[in-house]
Amino acid sequence: MSGDPAAVVLAGRSMTQIVSAIPVVAEQTGRAVVLVGGLAVMCRLTTPYRVTTDLDTVDRRAVNEDSQLQLLVAAGAKPSGPAGALVRTPWGEVQVDVLEVTDADIDDLPDDPTDRLHVQSHAWAASTASALLLSAEGIPPLTVRVAEPGPIIAMKLQSIMNRGAAKEGTDLLDVVRITLDRTCGPVSRDQLESAEAQLRADALLHARQWFDRFEAQSLRKIRALPEGRDVEIDDLRLVSDLFAGALDRR
Repeated sequence: MSGDPAAVVLAGRSMTQIVSAIPVVAEQTGRAVVLVGGLAVMCRLTTPYRVTTDLDTVDRRAVNEDSQLQLLVAAGAKPSGPAGALVRTPWGEVQVDVLEVTDADIDDLPDDPTDRLHVQSHAWAASTASALLLSAEGIPPLTVRVAEPGPIIAMKLQSIMNRGAAKEGTDLLDVVRITLDRTCGPVSRDQLESAEAQLRADALLHARQWFDRFEAQSLRKIRALPEGRDVEIDDLRLVSDLFAGALDRR
């Protein structure tokens, strides 16, 4: 990464296809795209370790506004999955998943800590995302807001709970890679340490579950992935200790 905003170069036709959906989504919804999910992870890591196959965005909106998903479907996108649509681009169709947070969600937070962390982490991601300049082969560079490392970790800690086995492993490995990254790791911990108290408490609850109570299970899921076979139990214990230092401020 270099420049201001920082530049990220994404290689391969599949990345061109995904990035090409960003201006299409922005045009069809009339709202800025805020990247989360796998593409945000790739953008934030010093050395990206995996590819992604879809585009995830946060839709932070007022209750009386149409959702980004509704606007995409109204513009001709095909509904796909529980919260997504296939969006046509000059490079082919792209799966776009929309993670929605409304004012009502914020004003009346769920009692369940996992549901509450979903709302607060995605709202945090939307409010703090910063601009990066994305370059991919065959299309002009474009500036887009991308979730910061701390909010990415908070979102991933929550999403593990609701995923299938393969996606659980990917989310866990994303958390490990970001936390231990020489550049975005320290940034993520500073951000988590300064987060709102309830979010910190809920994130710590989930971090202890995945990296303490169920550390052996988490390691198995990570090492089931080709990209995670170099991860050791000591890595997970280091992640656990780093989270405790950032999140447990009693």
